[in-house]
Amino acid sequence: MSLAPARAGRAPAPVKKPATAAPKPEADILFQTYFKSVGPRTYAAQVKRAGNGNHFLVLTEGKRDDKTDEIRKTRLYVFSEDFIPMFKMLQEAAQFIRANPVSDEVKKKRERYWAKKGAEAK
Repeated sequence: MSLAPARAGRAPAPVKKPATAAPKPEADILFQTYFKSVGPRTYAAQVKRAGNGNHFLVLTEGKRDDKTDEIRKTRLYVFSEDFIPMFKMLQEAAQFIRANPVSDEVKKKRERYWAKKGAEAK
């Protein structure tokens, strides 16, 4: 317990700790989908409803650590007020990717890499 500075002739008064807030209820999951990547990653998307009724999108990348077998998750939260600009940005990125695909040489290199990883895992 931390104490306030002592005043002349009196014992220090204890400092009150702020009351802890009750844990927030888990947001309702309205929609979810996921896919397993070629490698050790899994991607998921969830649309949730917050306690105040607002919707938000949770994008998650899960990756298993080979050494500890622990799944490490990275999450991105996008709130409803940002849906339109976020989806517009993703649409623009998708258009760029379609217009500028990965070269066949890189695709073949990537396929060889994952084939080798798959063989090592067996």
